[in-house]
Amino acid sequence: MVSKDISHVLSQHPLGLVFDIDGTLSPIAPTPDEAHLYPEAAHYLQQASQFAHAGIITGRAVADGARIVNVEGLTYIGTHGLEWCDGLPGTHKIELIPEAEPYIQPGKELLDLAEKVLVPQIPGLIVQRKSIGGTLHYRLAPDPEQAREIILEALKEPAARLHMHIDEGKRAVEILAPLTINKGKALRRFVEHFALQGVIFAGDDRTDLHGMIEIERLRQDGYATHGIVVQHPDTPPALLEHADTIVQGLRRWWSY
Repeated sequence: MVSKDISHVLSQHPLGLVFDIDGTLSPIAPTPDEAHLYPEAAHYLQQASQFAHAGIITGRAVADGARIVNVEGLTYIGTHGLEWCDGLPGTHKIELIPEAEPYIQPGKELLDLAEKVLVPQIPGLIVQRKSIGGTLHYRLAPDPEQAREIILEALKEPAARLHMHIDEGKRAVEILAPLTINKGKALRRFVEHFALQGVIFAGDDRTDLHGMIEIERLRQDGYATHGIVVQHPDTPPALLEHADTIVQGLRRWWSY
C-alpha cells in the first residue's frame, strides 16, 4: 500500500487538496447564513490553488458554499456530490448530475411540508433549501433532542412515499435524493477528473465519513492519500477511527 505520510502525499504531482466547509474551513455557526471562513482561510486556499487542484466538497448547495468561500480557481462540489462547478458560480456553470433531476420536486415537497408543519411546532427550526432536498437545522431549538425526534417522526412516512432519503448531521436532519452519490464518490470523481497522483481530504462531520473511507480506498488503489479530521466535541467516533491525522479544533487545524 502507498505511504500515507503527509509529506509524501504533498510531494505528489498532480496533487489535490479538498476541504469540507462547516467545521473545517469555518466555525460552526448558530445558523447556516452566519457561517464565515476562519481568518486567513481564503488566503491559504488561494495559495493552495497555485500548486494543487484545490476543491470544496460540501453538503451545502454550490451557490451557498461558494458564497462563503468566495475564492476563484477552486472546484466547488455541492449537495454531497450532486452539484459540480469549475469555479465561482458567477463565472462558471453549475452542473447537476442527471440522476438527481427526478428528485427536485419530491425534495421541494418535503421542505414545503417541513415549513408548514414543523416550523410552527419547533421554535428556532431553520429550513435550508438546496437544489435537491435540503437541511433542517434544530441547533437553536429549546430542546434539540426533542426537536430531532419530532422531525424524524414527521418526515418518516412522507419521505418513504416520495422516495427520498433521510440522514443526520450535527443538530441537523438531511433530506437527500436516494442515490449512491456521496462525498466519497465525489472525491473519487475529483481525483479521476484531474488525474491526481495524491490527494488530501479534510472534514469534521458524519457526512465526511464517506470521504475518509474513500481516502483509504484510493490508497489501496495506488494513490498517495491522507485524511484529516478536525475534531470537535460532537465529532462522530467513526470518523476519528478512519482519520490519518486528528486535529483538535479549528484553531489547531489552521496552525497545523
